[in-house]
Amino acid sequence: MKQADQNGQLYFYFYVNARESQDEYNFEFSQANLGQTKFDTVVRTYVDLRSSFTEDAAVHAAGTAMPVAPTSANFTGKGYVLMARDQKRIGDKELDGIFVVEQRTYIDPTPIKTIAWDDLSQYNLTQTVSYHYRGETITEANTSTNQSIESLVSDGGARYWKSQTRDTSSSPSRRIASYREGRQVSTDWFEVVKKETVAGAPDGVASNGVGNILVQAYSTAMDHSFPPVLESIQIIPWEKHDGQNTTFVEYNMNPESFRGSCQTDVTVSWSAAPFTGLQVQNFEPQSFTFGTPYVQINIPPCLMNGGELSCTSGTVDPVYKYTAYTKTVPTTSPSSIPETHVAKDTQEPARGGYLRTKWTVHKPSSNGM
Repeated sequence: MKQADQNGQLYFYFYVNARESQDEYNFEFSQANLGQTKFDTVVRTYVDLRSSFTEDAAVHAAGTAMPVAPTSANFTGKGYVLMARDQKRIGDKELDGIFVVEQRTYIDPTPIKTIAWDDLSQYNLTQTVSYHYRGETITEANTSTNQSIESLVSDGGARYWKSQTRDTSSSPSRRIASYREGRQVSTDWFEVVKKETVAGAPDGVASNGVGNILVQAYSTAMDHSFPPVLESIQIIPWEKHDGQNTTFVEYNMNPESFRGSCQTDVTVSWSAAPFTGLQVQNFEPQSFTFGTPYVQINIPPCLMNGGELSCTSGTVDPVYKYTAYTKTVPTTSPSSIPETHVAKDTQEPARGGYLRTKWTVHKPSSNGM
């Protein structure tokens, strides 16, 4: 009741009743932003008794499914869930004390995907942004995850956030690595970004949802040095007129030392954990000397395959007593130039794991690559 004139002779009487079946007519369709992403949105406006309003009502918690009425709007099966509630005054002094207007915003939280070309992988990698409401249970077999989104966001060490891989069913199969990032965008909503980081051929069998990836394999040319390889030692005697000998030493390197461009196979691999067993094969040439009164041998640093050199003064030398001398020729590592060897093998933290690059050099060839 409200006085209608200054003299108090007339009064307005208000008779009100709660609205029924409001879902049949109270909706507005639009789009709304959540974390800078636009979603299909339905806003429903309700007029309810103020006394019935509860701020934390479980029936209106974030993520609650939207009523699908009316049938003509075709909301059934669209997946709209409650994003936010907003209470407003009706705007009439008398009615505001009894009723309240509440707007409930429902969204269709469809994951948003972005595809971008990756030069290293030679493949289109995907970034997926999804939104989850407080209390929503995240279940994923690959990471053995079965817990609420808010507990996951509060646990940065959870397996859910760490790097994992999946194998595609395409031919040839691709193994794709990814990890997740998460943040809270409102009191009741959380954003999860899944980023694919690298892709390539499966390298071995995956274990606990993670496997190694052969990202790239290609051939190029690379400057490299090779030491000479000792093939033979020959001692040439020259007999004098008085019957004595003068000796000269000849040694042969095959191949000789080389520095230049060589065919090189490059492989790039990815692993969630640091690689073990990195391998680099270095050449370890050695020099060799052999000294006697009769012959002097000086071999410069090179690769050698072992053996022995022996010298004796004999029993008729007019100067030296009988002496026998033997020296072992060393065996280097390696003893010859292999067809291929790993010249460089490195790794570094990258793309949610470790990238390993291995250079395998072929020995020099006149036939080219």
